[in-house]
Amino acid sequence: MKKLEEFFKLKKRQKRPDLEVLEEIEEKVKSGDVEGAVALLEELEKPQNIFVAIRLILRNLINSARSSGEGNRWLYLGLLKDLIPHINGISSERARAILFGDLAVAFYLLGDEFDGDFALKSAINLASGYPDVLRDILFELINSGLLPKAAYVMKTVRNRTGLDVVLSHLADLFYRAGEKEKALSVVNHIENPFHRAVALYYIATFEMVRDKEKALTYLQQAIEEAEKIDDSDARLELMMKLNEVLHEVMGEGFSLVELLKGTEVRRE
Repeated sequence: MKKLEEFFKLKKRQKRPDLEVLEEIEEKVKSGDVEGAVALLEELEKPQNIFVAIRLILRNLINSARSSGEGNRWLYLGLLKDLIPHINGISSERARAILFGDLAVAFYLLGDEFDGDFALKSAINLASGYPDVLRDILFELINSGLLPKAAYVMKTVRNRTGLDVVLSHLADLFYRAGEKEKALSVVNHIENPFHRAVALYYIATFEMVRDKEKALTYLQQAIEEAEKIDDSDARLELMMKLNEVLHEVMGEGFSLVELLKGTEVRRE
């Protein structure tokens, strides 16, 4: 009995450090042995290391799904399903939201809409308190050509205020990346006039040194949206900023008094 206890103690002492396991997982992923990488997840102990390893595996599977077509579809789908218990075992909601977002994209790219929808709904629920995570999920969906799924996210998120903040930044990101149609489509999905005006302002400031006519058009649209803001203080603050930039682009002086007069007329 004593020898048996010593044997198990020895086995316990021989357990490899997480960093060593992570290094092997990374090597297997790089060499194309994703199945072997998934099998090694059992050896990891720290949640943050499990998160890093799964993210690494998922990014590889997403890239493979984009490039290999139907070649290894069933193998990849099996591996994705094997990852779900590991993801659910992570205590951090933020980490699970990120991983389920990646998981959803991978399922969709492999043609598994059912499991993709399940993963996406899980990601949305978990990311409700993390606007930056929600933004990244939307960005990945749109960037992967999954526009209907991105539109679904925009419609189903309960906290519209948080979503509108995300969409405002997302529109700016797409526009700066040269994806103008995607950017303006995102702007159209913003419900709150304040955040819609801010998104147009971001786009206009990007165009200021490139195309002044476009910048003016976006600024005028932003001002039209800002005029719809119910909160008088928020409306005035944003109108001041927009008009100041508008007059700067036009090469004209900005009169705060004239703006205030216009605001008074609107109140009446």
